[in-house]
Amino acid sequence: MVPPLVPEGPCKILDFLFGQGFARAFLILMKKEAVCLNLDGVTNVLPYRDYYKGRNGLVARHLAEYLGLPYRDKSGGGENEYIVPPVPISKSTAKKLGIKTEADFYGGAVEHMGHVTKAILHPSVSAIKPSYYSDAFAKSVESLVLPGATVFSKQDLLDNYRSFANQFPGVMRLKLTNKSDGHGQYRFSSKEELVAILEKISDEEIVRDGLVVEPDLVYKSTVSFGRVIVGTDVFYFLAKQKNDFAPEDSRDRYLGADVLVVRDDVTKLYEVRLNIAEQKSLEIGDEFLERYAYLNPICSRISFDCLTGYDSLDRKYRGITDITARLGGTCPAVSLAILEFKRNRKLSIIQAEVNLNYDPSVRKDFEKGVAFIDLPSLRLTARINSLL
Repeated sequence: MVPPLVPEGPCKILDFLFGQGFARAFLILMKKEAVCLNLDGVTNVLPYRDYYKGRNGLVARHLAEYLGLPYRDKSGGGENEYIVPPVPISKSTAKKLGIKTEADFYGGAVEHMGHVTKAILHPSVSAIKPSYYSDAFAKSVESLVLPGATVFSKQDLLDNYRSFANQFPGVMRLKLTNKSDGHGQYRFSSKEELVAILEKISDEEIVRDGLVVEPDLVYKSTVSFGRVIVGTDVFYFLAKQKNDFAPEDSRDRYLGADVLVVRDDVTKLYEVRLNIAEQKSLEIGDEFLERYAYLNPICSRISFDCLTGYDSLDRKYRGITDITARLGGTCPAVSLAILEFKRNRKLSIIQAEVNLNYDPSVRKDFEKGVAFIDLPSLRLTARINSLL
């Protein structure tokens, strides 16, 4: 049975109870004092911390400009600050930061951190599951995600190996549920290979976070669908990722994205001429956003990756593989787009792009635009290509 939908966060609830537009009027009265960058939860290892400081800091400055607020590069903990955290946060942490609604921050706050991992996407074969896992939610999104399963013990995985091998013949993929950018993923095609992989993963991590088993896909592409709320304005975006294989470990590596951004009405994305993969990913992502409200998150920035590819039997699959409720890879392009929407309220659609160069010693033509990261080890740029 599909779980009933609820209004998405306090703002929607206000509109539901008191009429359309009440939340917007209410939030205007709750004007913030400043936009504050928060790097809690980011590694102190360089240059990686500088990646976050550069990218997130400039996005935060653009948000400050959009909201008409001063910018601070460190949160003072005041309740009237608009916070820009680098990672998803729990609702208990949000409360300590003075975050009550989507208008208070840029990112996502959830009841349990497991709600922003891959673990919740699939039905589980495990009898013992953590409290954050919802059988009802997994059932409701089964048609929207890649076929797969979640397990919470090594033994559950091994006991069900034959069933998985029958469902996903050939090569399978094992995923740690809280990793991104292709990290924490393993390919295997035999039980012996699986046993060797499991020796690298602690029992405690599996019990807490789970593991996901899916078919291993080739000839694949990823399109992300997302929603952003800034102040009282709502934006939707569709991003076709540019990926390659990282030379150090052959994982799928993010190189940027071509991004379409619209304001107020998601149906404007449906009016754009899209290819089949983009159109299907839009439909799947849009419906998944509706289903995700079941978990009652507070999300001013959320997106879902929709993967299309083929298994070893040349069967085609398409479905959601990941949830991002934080400042992510498309945000440089989106932050430029929302400033353009502020300058010209008549705009309908903005086409933008993000590009990453992992060898900045060799400058590329695509790097024209605003530099969000400009370091010897990484250059990240974003630009607007067309206004419609």
